[in-house]
Amino acid sequence: MGSLARKRKRTAGQRYLKWAIVVLLILAALFYAGDWYSKYTTRIGVISVSGSIEDFRYADQAYDALRDPSIKAVVVVVDSPGGTVQASFETEAALRELNMEKPVVVTMGGYAASGAYLVSTASDYIFARSATETAGLGVVAVWVSYENKWKGEGIEYYRWTSGEMKDLWAPYRSPTPEESAELQSLVDDLMNEVIARIRINRPQIVNIDELKDGSTIWGYEALPYKLVDEIGDYEDALRKAADLAGLKKGGYTVVGLTS
Repeated sequence: MGSLARKRKRTAGQRYLKWAIVVLLILAALFYAGDWYSKYTTRIGVISVSGSIEDFRYADQAYDALRDPSIKAVVVVVDSPGGTVQASFETEAALRELNMEKPVVVTMGGYAASGAYLVSTASDYIFARSATETAGLGVVAVWVSYENKWKGEGIEYYRWTSGEMKDLWAPYRSPTPEESAELQSLVDDLMNEVIARIRINRPQIVNIDELKDGSTIWGYEALPYKLVDEIGDYEDALRKAADLAGLKKGGYTVVGLTS
C-alpha cells in the first residue's frame, strides 16, 4: 500500500511539474509575442525631403504620420535647395502640426537652404553636417520677357529678390513700373512671412537679419546662429528621436513614409 501511495504521489507530482512547465512556456511565449508585437507596432517614421519642394507630398506624409498611432516619432531627412513658396509653406505647416503631437528631428544632407530650411525649423532638433549648405533665406520672383526677341535684341530677365545674393544661379512682355513695384512688394511680404515662421519655430535663433541677403552658410557656421542644434548624421537623428519619444533601443522599428 505504501509503495502504491508513493507511486500515485509521484505521478501527481509529475503532472503538476508538467503543467507548471507548460504554463511557464505559455507565459514565455506570450511575453515574447508581446515584445515582438510591441516592437513592430512601435515605429519611427522617416520622411525624405529630396530635391526641389514643388508639391504637397511631404505635407501629406506628415499628416499620415500624425494620424498613425504606431508612429511615435519622425525623422526628416532633408537634402533640398528649397522649392516653391506654396509647397514650402504647406510642408512647414504640416510638420509643425505633427510636431505639436510627436517628436520631429531633422537631419540635413548636402543642402537644406531657402524653403528647405524653413521646413526644417518645424522640428524639435536639427542635425547638420559640417559641410551642409543651409540658410539661403529669401524669396525670388522672375519675369522672362520675349518682347524684343523677335527684333533680334535677345531675351530679357526681370527679377525681384529679398536679398542681393538670393538668385546667384538663376537661368513675353516687359513688366510695367506698377507691376514691378507690386511684385517687389509681394516678394517682401513673403520674405517677412518666412522669417516670422522661422522665428516662431526656433525662437532661439540669433542675428537672423544678417542672413536676409539670401546667402548660404555651412553647417558648422550655422551653429553660432542657432539655425541648427548639433553637427551629426542620420543615426544621431534616429537616436535623438527615440530618446524624445521615450523609446528603448531595439524596442521599435524604422519605416519610410511615402504618399
